[in-house]
Amino acid sequence: MNVAAEPESALFLNRIGGPLPAGYDRLYFGAEFCPWMLPQPAAAVAACRAAHQLGWRFTLATPVLAEPVLPRLRILLAALAAEFGPGDEVLISDWGALEPVRELLPSLPVLLGRALSGQKRGPRILDLSLTAEQRAYFQRGNWYGRQASALLGELDIARVELDNLLQGLAPLPDGLAGSLHYPFAMVTSSRNCPFRQEPQATGCAARCGEVFSLQNEQTPVPLLQCGNTQFLQNQALPADLPALGIDRLVHHPLLPR
Repeated sequence: MNVAAEPESALFLNRIGGPLPAGYDRLYFGAEFCPWMLPQPAAAVAACRAAHQLGWRFTLATPVLAEPVLPRLRILLAALAAEFGPGDEVLISDWGALEPVRELLPSLPVLLGRALSGQKRGPRILDLSLTAEQRAYFQRGNWYGRQASALLGELDIARVELDNLLQGLAPLPDGLAGSLHYPFAMVTSSRNCPFRQEPQATGCAARCGEVFSLQNEQTPVPLLQCGNTQFLQNQALPADLPALGIDRLVHHPLLPR
């Protein structure tokens, strides 16, 4: 797949506390993994306007969903409908978000988040003795097969979000473009957050911003726990992004939510 030599540069934030930094082309705003971190409409509208004022494009990131969040998602999409412009997008991390996005924002491009990538994750893969064929398997995700990528074509989805795997990445099939998230790669996530206090119909008072690391002899690469998701840090980007079908880099200055 032919992609631009210079990838688009995007910044991912789940809150904005001041002026946006220079050096980016796009703002991702929202959450990928925690349903309770779905942004409030006013915050998302302000983020979209801040990006547009700088000439950036805007991507709304929506998380893996919980049933009580669905009405909030529809309210959020409706609030942003008049704000979106050319080049803006919605990222879905749950197939349940596709219908309301297509209903309320029918002309907006949809991209598949990392939670739906099906990549093979975790630092222990590096300890395996693999043949070239086995290594290629561990460098792929759900959308590398011909039938799977054809399904995305039928759904009019042309971009997938990818983690920067320690074992490397296989080239995406023709017709798909990739966005590579760095430096934090998702390892595992759960709807059952260890910090959330039940019952709560909406919102969450958990202090998931208090990050801690997990490490033992079997996992020399530390795992970083944030809320309901664990990550690893990988600062080394692939050498030839165009050959992999990657034309966008998404920078997370903080651990994702």
